[in-house]
Amino acid sequence: MFNCLTRPLRFLLGALLLVLASSAWADNSSSFLVSPGYQYLVDESGDLSLRDVLDQEHPWRAESVEGAVQRGYTSNTLWLRFRFSVASDQQQRIYLELASPFLDFVDFYLVQSTLQGNNLLAHGVGGDHQEFIQHALDHRFPLFPFSVSQAGEYEVYVRLRSDGALIFPVSFLAPEAFFRNEFRAQAFYGLFFGMMAVLAFYNVYVWYFLRDKTNLFNAAFIVSAMFYQASISGFGSQYLWGQQVFLNDKGYGLGILATVYFAGRFAVLFIDLKNRIPWLARPTDAFVTLFGLAVIPTVLLPERLVLPLVYPFEILVCVYAVLVLVHQCFTNNYWARYLMAGWSVLIVGTCCYVAAQLGWIKFSIAIEYIHAAGLSLGNLMVTSALAARMQRERTEKNRALKQALELAQEVTELTREKEQIAASARDELDRRVDQKTRDLNSMLDQLKQSNEKLAKDTLTDALTGVGNRRFLDLRFPELIKQCQQTRASLGVLVIDADHFKKINDQFGHLVGDECLKKIAVMLQRFSRRNLDVLVRYGGEEFILLLPATDEEAGLKVAESIRGHIHFASFWSGKQRIPVTVSIGLHTVVPDGRETGEMLLVKADEALYKAKKSGRNCVQVYQQEAEAANP
Repeated sequence: MFNCLTRPLRFLLGALLLVLASSAWADNSSSFLVSPGYQYLVDESGDLSLRDVLDQEHPWRAESVEGAVQRGYTSNTLWLRFRFSVASDQQQRIYLELASPFLDFVDFYLVQSTLQGNNLLAHGVGGDHQEFIQHALDHRFPLFPFSVSQAGEYEVYVRLRSDGALIFPVSFLAPEAFFRNEFRAQAFYGLFFGMMAVLAFYNVYVWYFLRDKTNLFNAAFIVSAMFYQASISGFGSQYLWGQQVFLNDKGYGLGILATVYFAGRFAVLFIDLKNRIPWLARPTDAFVTLFGLAVIPTVLLPERLVLPLVYPFEILVCVYAVLVLVHQCFTNNYWARYLMAGWSVLIVGTCCYVAAQLGWIKFSIAIEYIHAAGLSLGNLMVTSALAARMQRERTEKNRALKQALELAQEVTELTREKEQIAASARDELDRRVDQKTRDLNSMLDQLKQSNEKLAKDTLTDALTGVGNRRFLDLRFPELIKQCQQTRASLGVLVIDADHFKKINDQFGHLVGDECLKKIAVMLQRFSRRNLDVLVRYGGEEFILLLPATDEEAGLKVAESIRGHIHFASFWSGKQRIPVTVSIGLHTVVPDGRETGEMLLVKADEALYKAKKSGRNCVQVYQQEAEAANP
């Protein structure tokens, strides 16, 4: 099955490498030459015009990074200066592409220096905050086509102001090279969005029929990734929401947060983290929820104040995910291996993209492609694994059904044979039929016992054998409703072992576990009625629910429990262990307004009072108002 799942992954990875390798096919026959690097000027006042920049001396700074601007987030206006030379007098068409859809305001100036002075040859404006602009080409990025017809040196000035990060590739391209690159980008992202849309539809379709949240969260993850990639690639503003300023400004940040949030929710369910590592599931949920809550400041605050704080957490999430998946792979988590294989390219691409946004590495279109490819290939692999898991479950069910049908058919055939054969063979046939029937009944009994054991295991505490919190959540509302209908009193006892941490520290956790088991056995003696409920609530705390028990009867039971445990013998070797319990009691005749949580809170307050009263005692819940007006 692994080969079946990885075959489409290998195919699409090869297609990705082919697309990336094709970027080397650029036509280098153009007769203009762009000087390496560029220069930039920070305009803190934001009032400099082109005339001010040309006529006055300013502290221009040189940047040696070729083909990309990496100035990060800034609230100041930024001027860029590029130089290029033309070798012939033939007219040439050149496209200047600033490959970022997040630039708010862009001004472009083409200047030629002559003996008579600086001549402004072309001027253009762009940016997603510019209104009523007509462009020669409807492009997803700010694009400025211009023509030169004389040999010589030229300068291009670009004035930028944006709330987003000023990190993007810059390209001076001949028309043929520009359209060739754009065709490759359109083909790549067409494949990406098409494949992601199919995967999202498939997961929603499966969820609709199976109601499995794993598929629902995976579909939400895929849709969020599509929205995120539509934002950073510019196709969202080009084809979907146009010049909607809110989506252009907030879509990128919201896409990041939604993608991480739903990916985390999906991964926790897919590898069954809550059952495999319960202590790790809760901080993981909190970590993932943090990204969901970060939507609020993303919507309310400028991007430059939020995303620089989100990026380190995004890298931390990737590292955290790798550590958890590696751990699960080594603990024989079958599905964690597929998630690790599927998300490997995604995690590498995400780390590279975030590192480029933080200025740690040079940003390039290849990083964006790898990031998008990781999303698509990872989701394809994981969706294939989900399908494989469904197929495995279906195969196991079909196998069991087939065995049952075969046994039933064999019993039927033996029965028919029994009727046809003479009386001389009746005893033998009866024996064989009875044996097969016993086998079938045994198998059915085993299946029934397995189902009952599975149901019991999910409601039973593994250490003590009494009910767990899930069992309490199931039975508590039923008892409240029954007592309300019969107008009977319901007693709630919260029982907590005193100084149990000291026992664990002094005698060890194994001895502490044995003490808990013995306490549970003793408590079971006081919960023998069919409707009594005993659960281990957590640690050394137990809860005993006694229907049809008023305060006086509940107090007697509580005192009896406390006395039995106090005088019981708990030993570690030849040393006696002093074990006592404190008990909080609350009794009430439910009237429809009480919930299990409310009753537990009151009983817990009584327990707290017992702890403050010196422990090894029983306290009854007594509200101040009730005490004043009995």
